[in-house]
Amino acid sequence: MGGALIAIAALAGACAYVVGHAFVAPRDSMLRTAPGGAVLAGCVLIALGGPPVLAGFVGDAEAGSWVAAGGGLYHTLWVTLVAAGLLGGMRVWRMRPSGGGRRLFSLDESPVGRAAAQLPLADSLEDALDVLAREHVTARDVPRLAPVITRLGARFFHQLPERKSEAYAMVARFVPPAVAAEVTGLLLAGAGRK
Repeated sequence: MGGALIAIAALAGACAYVVGHAFVAPRDSMLRTAPGGAVLAGCVLIALGGPPVLAGFVGDAEAGSWVAAGGGLYHTLWVTLVAAGLLGGMRVWRMRPSGGGRRLFSLDESPVGRAAAQLPLADSLEDALDVLAREHVTARDVPRLAPVITRLGARFFHQLPERKSEAYAMVARFVPPAVAAEVTGLLLAGAGRK
């Protein structure tokens, strides 16, 4: 029965993910229709009511003893999974403070917005350049990404080749030549090797 309790907590987290995704879903998404609203209502009921109801049914059975004796361990697991699911569905790591208007936060789904969100998470310079390649960053996008790319140069200075031509060749393997020169310059500036 302990496996069922963990499964229902995981299901609650998955349902919270669907609810979070509904906040940022495009206008033509199924979640923005009447049947989608019914699905969302069911997801809310499962996320908020499923785990405590099942834990109540278990009672003092063998699997329920760890729920009662855990000092709220099961409750903490459930709330953590629901919170993580909700924030993950909303893609909270891509939200930026809005420049004004009615909304406090906005979700930028443009290629440059996705690149700006993924670049700080790169584990190496090649991973960062791969992000630029996957998001098809253009020369027009580079000024907006300049602070992030400069920080990458400071962070991965030890991975940049010594010669400027070799650094450019490394960057040019991932991005078009029109972008490679600007990106190389920003990386070198961040590394302190203008």
